[in-house]
Amino acid sequence: MDSLVINRLSMVELLDYQSTTGELLFADVQSGDYLVMDKDGKVLSSFNPHIEGPNYMGNSSYGWSFYGKDELVAFGRPYFYRFSKAGKIMGRYEVPIETGGGVYLDFSQERIRAFETQRGTEVLALVLEVSGKEGNNQNYQDSTDAVFRMNFETGETTTVMHKAPDNVYRTAGEYIDWGYPSFTLLSGSTFAFSHRSDNYLYIFDAEKNEYLNKMEIPDEFLPKYKAVAFGSKDDPELLRVNAKVFTIGDKILLLSVARIPNAVMEELQRIPNFYESQELDAAVKKYIKTDFLLFDQQQFLGKVEWDINLNEALPKGTENDFLWLKRTYKDERDYQTFLKVKIVKE
Repeated sequence: MDSLVINRLSMVELLDYQSTTGELLFADVQSGDYLVMDKDGKVLSSFNPHIEGPNYMGNSSYGWSFYGKDELVAFGRPYFYRFSKAGKIMGRYEVPIETGGGVYLDFSQERIRAFETQRGTEVLALVLEVSGKEGNNQNYQDSTDAVFRMNFETGETTTVMHKAPDNVYRTAGEYIDWGYPSFTLLSGSTFAFSHRSDNYLYIFDAEKNEYLNKMEIPDEFLPKYKAVAFGSKDDPELLRVNAKVFTIGDKILLLSVARIPNAVMEELQRIPNFYESQELDAAVKKYIKTDFLLFDQQQFLGKVEWDINLNEALPKGTENDFLWLKRTYKDERDYQTFLKVKIVKE
């Protein structure tokens, strides 16, 4: 089957795909329901953990993942939760550090991912620590305590994906950005990740907490930025970023995005209803560039020719040899279609 059709009028978002079973986890954006479907689009369960009751987890979450064979795991506020696939809470767990207000990242970054180790199912989570700290300093930019590996059965928690001594965030001597990674599970406990302004794509073993490889991003697609002095009240300017990484079987896609310069955006924002202006459309065409870069775990393989609209849903990577892509229509329909997309040689 090359596509999945969901007969549902309200908008749904694909949260996760379980490659071993073919099951998919969706969120209904309007109702707050979560839907577990089989590979044919049949709804196996539907539940809403945002309605007060015995399975209530709060009003929102940062992300979901299939957990083991029969469960789900959610990054809630302020706890992590394990759910049965029918929506029953199986466990609630403290976040390992004190956090401040809610922080959301662009490009729909993955914040939680269950994976398998010799000790069973564990979880990797990106926890943004913003309580009582100034972000514009070297210690914060190092972000050494941003990614946590957690074993809910034993209670053990460790930090992983620490930045290497030669990482640009540790050597630049200036403030670039928060420096949190975009990560994706390849298989087992092996992840790929990069930072927004980094020069490398990394392969990392979360169980062993060690780097397996690092690959240079080609010069043409290297991040571009204008950093500012630590402690400055000015904002850094990010002109090209490593936006997101995706798994596609045994390979990795890195989405590189060129952005509109700050000065241009400031001028655009002076225009009434600038989001609907011709000037914004012209700036998007002039400055916004999206490039998909294909890697295996050893090297850069080349650029993938693929134009994508960043205002629409981004692809969802899988451990199989395809990505899920939501199809868009110019007219309103009472169904939604998700396509399996494969990368092929010209």
